Amino acid sequence: MGDGRSVKFWDDRWVEDIVLKEKYPRLFSISTCKDSLVSDLAILGQITSNGCHSWNLGWHRERFAWEKCLEEQLLDKISKIHWSSEDKDRLILVGKDEQEYTVKSGYSVLNEED
Repeated sequence: MGDGRSVKFWDDRWVEDIVLKEKYPRLFSISTCKDSLVSDLAILGQITSNGCHSWNLGWHRERFAWEKCLEEQLLDKISKIHWSSEDKDRLILVGKDEQEYTVKSGYSVLNEED
């Protein structure tokens, strides 16, 4: 991830190759920020090269104790993501070797034989 300006917080695979709304459906259901980008929810003053240490995750209501535990798990995961505020976001093709996605690289993956 680069600056997080084109990565959807809940919908894109930017944390451990998971979609957050699938991993944390309960938190997604009470979120007021369902369509937000990662950069919209990160508190900019708290972004370092080691990740973001503070997030502005909006909720429709106060969370139950068990939902707060889920939130802590989520915050633990996302706070460890490395940022590059000078770089734009880019797609990475995960396979035999990680490489930036191009049409050619996508085509070669589709045509690989098992």
